[in-house]
Amino acid sequence: MRAFFLLLVLANLIFFAYAQVTREGADVEARIQQLQIAPQKIKQIRATQPVPSGKPRGPGKAIPSAPPRVASASPAACLEWGLFAGPAVTRAENALARLELPASQVERTVADAGGYWVYMPPLKTKAEIDRKLGELKSLGVTEFFVVQDAGKWKNAISLGIFRTEEAAQGFLAKLQDHGVRSAVAARRENFLKQVAFHVREPNPATVAKLTELQKEFPGSEMKAGPCPPPAKG
Repeated sequence: MRAFFLLLVLANLIFFAYAQVTREGADVEARIQQLQIAPQKIKQIRATQPVPSGKPRGPGKAIPSAPPRVASASPAACLEWGLFAGPAVTRAENALARLELPASQVERTVADAGGYWVYMPPLKTKAEIDRKLGELKSLGVTEFFVVQDAGKWKNAISLGIFRTEEAAQGFLAKLQDHGVRSAVAARRENFLKQVAFHVREPNPATVAKLTELQKEFPGSEMKAGPCPPPAKG
């Protein structure tokens, strides 16, 4: 009886530790490893209740089993890729389509507006815009778009959107190394539509493909986190 009791305690401790681990996992590498836990490695400890001598179990008398424990649902892990604006949104969508992931695994969301913007200040004429775009292409810069919305930012040239000032300044330094001189980095204001893509529960092969895909979008960032809640309605 004592050995049986110790086995049950040990089994409960293992179950509790496993449940705690599966609820955590903002880090994509750790989360992916958790997702690869093989069910056959989790063994259920079973034992039969010994019958005391001289007291045989009566017919129809069964040892009541403990009620099943319902594990709390842990949020699904997603790999978030973004932020994209303007023509880059369509390009990123087309790039993701090449991976042929199930439609239910990829979600497009409008990202938080907070962040930093690398851009060239608004230009006055179409001739100036065309000249500046030509200069960017000659310097090997291909990721940009001209802001068309009416307002003080009309005809500004957007080069990248970032979550942190450090990332924006790092990207600006790379542009300057390529010879771009008039670009600046500043706190992004809430005037651009920013899109992020969330890939739900990616396996290691998908993570590797997404990492390669990101290289086609130098200004983008990829991070792991809980999947966004399903859209209402």
